[in-house]
Amino acid sequence: MNLDPPGIVCYEHCALGRLFAFTLPPNCDLCGADLEDAPLAQPPFRVPYPFVRASQVPCCIVIKPTRGDFLHDYRNNSNLHIGVTDSEGRVYEYDFEGLHSDGAASWIQCLAVPIISSNTNDTPDPVWKEYRENFYNCYTFVIKFLRALRPPSFCTKDLCKTSFCDAFIVPVTSSAAKYISVYRSLREREVLPVPRNNTIILRKKEAQNIIRDNAITTSEL
Repeated sequence: MNLDPPGIVCYEHCALGRLFAFTLPPNCDLCGADLEDAPLAQPPFRVPYPFVRASQVPCCIVIKPTRGDFLHDYRNNSNLHIGVTDSEGRVYEYDFEGLHSDGAASWIQCLAVPIISSNTNDTPDPVWKEYRENFYNCYTFVIKFLRALRPPSFCTKDLCKTSFCDAFIVPVTSSAAKYISVYRSLREREVLPVPRNNTIILRKKEAQNIIRDNAITTSEL
């Protein structure tokens, strides 16, 4: 499956709204005008792609679906998996196999949260108990890692799954949910018109609730 950025383009021709597409069509889907001759109210620009390869984002917390990828497989009830990258972009993750760093191939479309000091060269290796879905999982690993590292960007004293998700996971996953919504719509149609005051893209609060509820309650985090 091709996991390269799809290159979604956003543009605006008339006052009726914005349009999204993979390529610029010949006519405006909202007013029908010929785009070859008519000026655009807003020139086309590429919508920022929210996903990265973990190897390209050293010293970050990285997030991906437990199975599959975000664009094609992720659903509201899908499990999320997280890990941390070192200064060379190597991913350390904790799952049923224990703590390991040999899964780079599965981290090619993930979200990154850069909250770890760039001076970090090693990953703490605390004594781990047997992996148990509801007690010892990848979130447990990342939170214990942050407590050991004590990055200056935030307080780790009262850090828990809920506060961690609210502060760092929800913002990046909310943005990703909007991009996924547009991408999947464009797979079904060539152009996605978004009229003024009527958006089919997930509103921020809806996206936050979907991701936060899933991230905190799923068992394979």
